[in-house]
Amino acid sequence: MDWFKCIENCFKWGCYTSDDVRKFVGYEKITAEQFKKITGEDYVTPSEGTSETTDGSTGYHQVS
Repeated sequence: MDWFKCIENCFKWGCYTSDDVRKFVGYEKITAEQFKKITGEDYVTPSEGTSETTDGSTGYHQVS
């Protein structure tokens, strides 16, 4: 299977987002260079992506 072509087509068709494509780099199905060719974005590993800390909450809140 040609993972690059498959993922590239799914991205072009709108089936995958950049975050979806990023996962395939982690799965070792495509390279960081191929990620850039598909999305036009530099590949940033999740640990490099943000320096934010979280409080462990889910981000949901109840609206009265």
